[in-house]
Amino acid sequence: MPIIIDAILSEPPSQVTCFRDVTLYARVFIKKSVLVECEKMSKDIYYKWLKEHGAWDFVEEIVSIDEGVIGFTIRTTKANLKIERIVPENLNIIVSALNRLVA
Repeated sequence: MPIIIDAILSEPPSQVTCFRDVTLYARVFIKKSVLVECEKMSKDIYYKWLKEHGAWDFVEEIVSIDEGVIGFTIRTTKANLKIERIVPENLNIIVSALNRLVA
């Protein structure tokens, strides 16, 4: 089951370094594919954003919402893990939720 992260969580007020930490943890330590989800028209914009800010390293693919990919979702609404932003203050909550996937 892949980890699907809403692309908006890579932008401020989220911290890109924390976004990268989440993707690194999911990919390296719990061995899950990491997908970033956005509107179809925004794929190129998010690819460029993630690449320029060093947050693309552990992302496998950018998928559109229309594709209906099923996995563990991290979003601002309607998600397995609902959060407003990815920052140091909630990084432990996110990592704990990811750990429960392999427990």
